[in-house]
Amino acid sequence: MNGLDLWLNEATRCLARDAALQVRTEIGEHYESAREAAIDGGAAADQADQIALTALGDAKSANRQYRSVLLTSREARVLREGNWESRAFCSHRLVKSLVVSIPGIAVLIAFTLFRAGAIDVARVVLAIGIAMGVLFLAPFLPVYTPVRGRIVRSVKWVVLAGMLVLAYGPDALKLSWLLFASVWPVVWIERTRISIRRKLPVAQWPKHLYL
Repeated sequence: MNGLDLWLNEATRCLARDAALQVRTEIGEHYESAREAAIDGGAAADQADQIALTALGDAKSANRQYRSVLLTSREARVLREGNWESRAFCSHRLVKSLVVSIPGIAVLIAFTLFRAGAIDVARVVLAIGIAMGVLFLAPFLPVYTPVRGRIVRSVKWVVLAGMLVLAYGPDALKLSWLLFASVWPVVWIERTRISIRRKLPVAQWPKHLYL
């Protein structure tokens, strides 16, 4: 493995496959141009290789810069999983009908429990129904602009926060650590989606990136 290969391996670390291929192509062209210029200037082949490699700069610094503007492998995985989920929910009529009906069923069960006197259990079921309604029904809304997306995301977080407080009742403040643990997976995914939105042009956003 030559010096250029080692540099590229470090510079493309943790990048998505397409992003890494883009970097390798562009850097390969820059490297060859710098190498040819060095040879034209009278440098020997080995010297030209070293000059061209030095001109690329530090590979670790380049990797940090690339990861700030190009998709990482983790972000690409979240993007693929979101695309799969969107197709699974929206393309099958039976699945779509089932998903849409679940929140309503949960609310009806909560109402029945309230009437039966099981207040604590009913409160938890109602909170779950509300959360599922926000998460499951959002993909079917006509959200295709960044402004609408920001509105839907804001409403989603307000409702989810209220749902957690509703579920835990008066002990919500005492159980704040449990609240954090409950929403952490959603926060992690949303944080990754924020990074993806910043890196991809709006024209390339799939539906789930708006939500």
